[in-house]
Amino acid sequence: MRPDALLLELDEAFTSGEALARRLGVSRVAVHKRVQRLQQAGYPVESGPRGYRLRPGAPAPRPLLRRYAGPLLDEVVYLAETTSTQDAARELAEAGAAEGALAVAERQTAGRGRRGRTWLSPTGGLYFSLVLRPELPLVALPLVSLAAGVALAEAAGVGGLKWPNDLLAPDGRKLAGVLVEADLRGEEVRYLVLGVGVNLEPPGLEGAAGLAEFGAAARADVLARFLAALEPLYLALPDPEPVRTAWRARSVTLGRSVRVHTPAGPKEGTAVDLEEDGSLVLKTPRGKRTRVSAGDVEWIGGFV
Repeated sequence: MRPDALLLELDEAFTSGEALARRLGVSRVAVHKRVQRLQQAGYPVESGPRGYRLRPGAPAPRPLLRRYAGPLLDEVVYLAETTSTQDAARELAEAGAAEGALAVAERQTAGRGRRGRTWLSPTGGLYFSLVLRPELPLVALPLVSLAAGVALAEAAGVGGLKWPNDLLAPDGRKLAGVLVEADLRGEEVRYLVLGVGVNLEPPGLEGAAGLAEFGAAARADVLARFLAALEPLYLALPDPEPVRTAWRARSVTLGRSVRVHTPAGPKEGTAVDLEEDGSLVLKTPRGKRTRVSAGDVEWIGGFV
């Protein structure tokens, strides 16, 4: 799964083939051939008179580590293609990777959202998954997903949060989504894999938007801003208040009439609040308050 070591040396500024050859202990011809292999695989590596570089904004190791050097980024595994960054990050976690191991890919062949739904993942989007090893009670785990949603809204700089895990454009189309998968051993959380998919360009699906429609969106910048925004919320857990306060401020769900489909049947009402465990509180047409856990949501409709 580990990419060519040349990717660890490339940055957004051009580096000569001679300098890269010296760092890697190979010939300049070998560097040129490895660049060609990377380009053929789908990595955004550019060649020019001054040498080689990554296309500016690519979410590769050097650009990311320069933009964000906090505790939520330990290593970066940058892939041209993978089934899903969730699978790649899980592989890292099972191999013993520390918290902050990040898998990021140019494209996914089997990207997924909640409950196994397909996430279309063409080249040019932002797809990444982060290994987390929190010491949290199980009841607090839904807060990680909500914290990620807040961080995503901050990083994108546009849109609002639809409970439980979507970032919507101002016109209501879907911009991005969050998926958190947990590996549990009884009551113990071995690790979490926090995945995010962001449409940079509109993917051509009804109801989907692209971040580039609302301004410049370099992928490395968006990812670094996401990590920086997630850091204080994640490190404050299990205290729910920072997450609840931040999520409420960015919510486009609260105050609206929704129908939440669950295994036990639909629940309808006006979304009025967020519980300490991340559940959504509904006020039914008869004035009764009821709550819905994020884990029980099959899909949410009736949303205007």
